[in-house]
Amino acid sequence: MKHFPSLILLLAFNVIFAQDKLITRTAKASFFSETPVENIYAENNQVASILLLPKKTVAFNVLLKSFKFEKALMEEHFNEKYVDSEKYPAAKFKGTFNEDIDLTKAKTYANVEIKGQMIFHGVTKPLNTIAEIIVNEDKTVTLKSKFPINLEAYNIEVPALVKDKIAPEIEVIIDATYK
Repeated sequence: MKHFPSLILLLAFNVIFAQDKLITRTAKASFFSETPVENIYAENNQVASILLLPKKTVAFNVLLKSFKFEKALMEEHFNEKYVDSEKYPAAKFKGTFNEDIDLTKAKTYANVEIKGQMIFHGVTKPLNTIAEIIVNEDKTVTLKSKFPINLEAYNIEVPALVKDKIAPEIEVIIDATYK
């Protein structure tokens, strides 16, 4: 019984510090390619991400086969001809941000600068973006960001036959809610 206060204190510290590491496996990544000939949109709702507040670090792991397209043929071409998802199953990002996030009160942190490295199609490139991080009333945290990806920079070749249907730069949108 005399160890009971110590146990309570230990559990309290565990709960407090556990809030510094936020995880989701249901973040959303989507991309959009706009051309005069055809627009292409795909969405993936199975993105894993971790947000480490004390270290001001965020990481994402996007399984490429989990992207869903409007047309099955687009999905097949994406996986087999462009990103080669058998050889390169995931796109990964790890970065740091410049803002102190306070979980004790609901607040929107706009224009949070995130600098990191993106690994996509076997190529590692620096990626800097601006995000919005929202501490919600229910103590969940939402991170939203939008950034361009240049396909050529990641050695993704688009055949001449369909070059007018796929934009050389696609817009990527991230929407993650952490618990």
